[in-house]
Amino acid sequence: MLARRLVHAPRIPPTRPLRPPSLIAPQQPPRPRPFTQHTPLLLLARAARPQLPYLAQPAFRAQHPGFLGPNPQLARLLSTETRQYVREQVALAAKWTAIAWTFAVLGAIAFTGYAIEVEERRQASPEEWRFWTRWGLRAARQQLRVGDEGRGVVDWAAVGSGMRRCLSRLEDPSLDGTGLEEQAEGGLLIPGAGKAGFDISGKSWPWRAGYFEVIMACAAAAEHLDGMVLDTTRSMVFPREVMIGPSNPDPRPIPPYMAAVAAAPREENCTRPFDPPEKYYTRVLTTKGFTTRQKLDAALAYANWLEFQGLDGSAEEVYRWGVDIARAGLPLALNPDDVIDSQTSVLRSHDATATLGATANLLRSITSLAIHHARTGDVSAALPILLSVLRAQRSAPLSPYSDTQLPQQPAQEAAQKTDIAATLHFFRTFLQPPKFPPPPPSGDLPLTRTSERPSCEESELMLYIGEILFATSPQSSEGLGWTRQAVTVAEANLQAGGGAVGFSAEAKEAKGKCRACLATGVENWGIMLERMLEQEQRLSAVDGGVSSREAGWFEWKGWFGGDGGAKGRVLGELRTGVLEAEVERVEALRERIVREGIGEEMERARGAGGGGASTGVWIG
Repeated sequence: MLARRLVHAPRIPPTRPLRPPSLIAPQQPPRPRPFTQHTPLLLLARAARPQLPYLAQPAFRAQHPGFLGPNPQLARLLSTETRQYVREQVALAAKWTAIAWTFAVLGAIAFTGYAIEVEERRQASPEEWRFWTRWGLRAARQQLRVGDEGRGVVDWAAVGSGMRRCLSRLEDPSLDGTGLEEQAEGGLLIPGAGKAGFDISGKSWPWRAGYFEVIMACAAAAEHLDGMVLDTTRSMVFPREVMIGPSNPDPRPIPPYMAAVAAAPREENCTRPFDPPEKYYTRVLTTKGFTTRQKLDAALAYANWLEFQGLDGSAEEVYRWGVDIARAGLPLALNPDDVIDSQTSVLRSHDATATLGATANLLRSITSLAIHHARTGDVSAALPILLSVLRAQRSAPLSPYSDTQLPQQPAQEAAQKTDIAATLHFFRTFLQPPKFPPPPPSGDLPLTRTSERPSCEESELMLYIGEILFATSPQSSEGLGWTRQAVTVAEANLQAGGGAVGFSAEAKEAKGKCRACLATGVENWGIMLERMLEQEQRLSAVDGGVSSREAGWFEWKGWFGGDGGAKGRVLGELRTGVLEAEVERVEALRERIVREGIGEEMERARGAGGGGASTGVWIG
């Protein structure tokens, strides 16, 4: 049965010939077998096996770095089914990108406008100037404010370059210098200082005030950059001490704040970073159109710079130049020779106490000259000037606008209004553009007093006189008495509000001067007491407490059998006790200065040139 089935089983023909693998030539690579007749539509790569779309190799490009044709994966992604989706996503991406950039640009514009508005309300710039000139002025002001507020170090290179660009635009007739006139044909030339100033009499007060601010800022930058060099290859400013070259054989290391960004410059690549300061000071002094106060500011700053450079003779000439500027600003009804002695610069008194027609500019100029005399050792010339100035301060007539008649402070005015009126006032002032401040007093009117009590200026003068007297006669108590009185006046004025009413710039300056005078007076008072106590201790150990210069005949008759020696010891003990009591008062005032931060106010006032009474005769 089984044999029959095997015999009658049908025969299945083979589908392909059976060939052993050894019969294939080894030099021919294996070819892929197609699953269908449409081979070009399904073969996506020339590989060793047939490739279907879902079997595509992701590393195709990595295996063929030289292939420049289309990416098969991208071709598969951008098929008919996904093309519309990709278009929608690209459109949405472009839409939201445009919206984001629009908001970013509008936000930057709004923030810039807000910053400009805040800066203008804080310190307005002239409306006549163009946008970029005002922009440069605001940027330089922000740099200077960093140092004034103690938030960092002023970048004087940036301040100088910005202000110099502003100055060039202001003096360019095609930009902001329209209407400037030369004082002579072709301009006046000053040896060593360049070209003289213009005639700006036809300009408005905001333009002239801004022009003066720019020139003085350039002068301040020139002073701070005087000991620097500019590396022209990198446009960086370095201290001269770090420059490598023949003129500096022993260069110092680069400051730590610059060592991480630059190497030391070489002398062949270095030049002067800024013009000399006298160029800008002379520009102000020779310009026609500035007020007497502005010219006097430039003259005193120039003289202070020369004094800092050690040129005492040149500094005295500029100080006298400032006195001549103040004399020229006296009222026409007054004869300058009747007000001040042209040789000694001492104010003339027409009776026991009064001085005729002395102006604020004149007092300021001769006070600066007296301080220069004291610093250079000419005390005999300085003391009469200071005493005449103090006499003029005390004999000045009372102003019709006394403390009780001055306008009320802004805070008091706001407190008297209703809430609705205050709200309306806020919106009205908010919508109004900031206005440039009006011109301050020129200082050419006769001096007046706003109060019966002594002013901070008198306290400052008494400190000067106290220093000079103590320097000339340390054994005498006159210098100590003047200093003690100056501290008392400054303390009383500070408790009364700084000697000025309101929140104006003048009131803040007066308060800062009182703080500076108090701090300096306390320091001088303490040093005087220490030296006098040391002297008393030496005298007590030698002759019973009284020196031969101050003891009378009654005390010294004890040498011939009386009790003068005992009285001398008692007198010495009394003086020592008084000095020790004053030392305790000085310590209490020092604690108050530290507690209220008056020392910081003193440093700021000294930096701004508005206070800090010290002639430098014996302190430092």
